[in-house]
Amino acid sequence: MSNRSAGPVRNLALVRRFSPPGAVWAAALFTAPFLNDDGATALIWGIGAVVLIALFPWVLVTVLDKRGDLRRGINRLGASPIILGAFGAAFMVLRLIRWTGGPLALAAVVFGMIAAYALTITVTKAARLEWADVTYAASAVVLPVLLYLLFQGAVGVLLAATAAILCVSALLSGGRATGKTGAAGAVGVLAGGGVFLWLLAYSL
Repeated sequence: MSNRSAGPVRNLALVRRFSPPGAVWAAALFTAPFLNDDGATALIWGIGAVVLIALFPWVLVTVLDKRGDLRRGINRLGASPIILGAFGAAFMVLRLIRWTGGPLALAAVVFGMIAAYALTITVTKAARLEWADVTYAASAVVLPVLLYLLFQGAVGVLLAATAAILCVSALLSGGRATGKTGAAGAVGVLAGGGVFLWLLAYSL
């Protein structure tokens, strides 16, 4: 019985392993500008958002850790320094969008991410939630909607369904208590997904 279930469980774990939260948000940040702009403009916004919000904080913490400026390694610190750095960069991106009239769909993704993290911190006072679980739940809304709107038709439906399945699979493969997974899922969908959808309605 255990051998039969080992295969699916291992496959779900692989989905989570190769889709870390940073990569999931990076995919959404890169895709969003194409809903408002075309070609080079959208590409610049997408790459810039990924570098500032997803890549830069991770590189910064990694460099500081190697230099010994962090007393403990990244594994002990967890995701907090990276997340805090990401939201500092997110604020910068939001200001740039406002000043330059940039892609509002990108702002919807950024605000959704911030809302999800803020609610995660609030709920964690009562029950500790994993940011990864919240991310996968939020992305189960954000990524499918972005892909469907961008491609539309049969291709859009296929890509949206694939993204939703991957995100839900990653959420379910965490191996934590059902209650915590459910709570993280609710926070991700309601805060991250809900705020994103609300703002997206005004950005298209």
